[in-house]
Amino acid sequence: MATIRNRKFFESEKAVHLREVLVNMTESDKYRTRSMYSTLDKNGLTFVDKHMNYMSQYPNIDHDQYVLNLKLMTKIR
Repeated sequence: MATIRNRKFFESEKAVHLREVLVNMTESDKYRTRSMYSTLDKNGLTFVDKHMNYMSQYPNIDHDQYVLNLKLMTKIR
């Protein structure tokens, strides 16, 4: 169940942009972005959904910095 705060975040322009960046990362062969196991979904929790949910729970974090850190951590070298 999504809270009002979560819904506001997901509907914001910022969230739309962040989702686009995360989707681009999953489509790139430069990053490791595999799905994670989830009891809620037999297909797994997607990289994008996992990180969008996290960012929606913590509205005070610097979302741009969070995504930059994700890029550093998932970059294939």
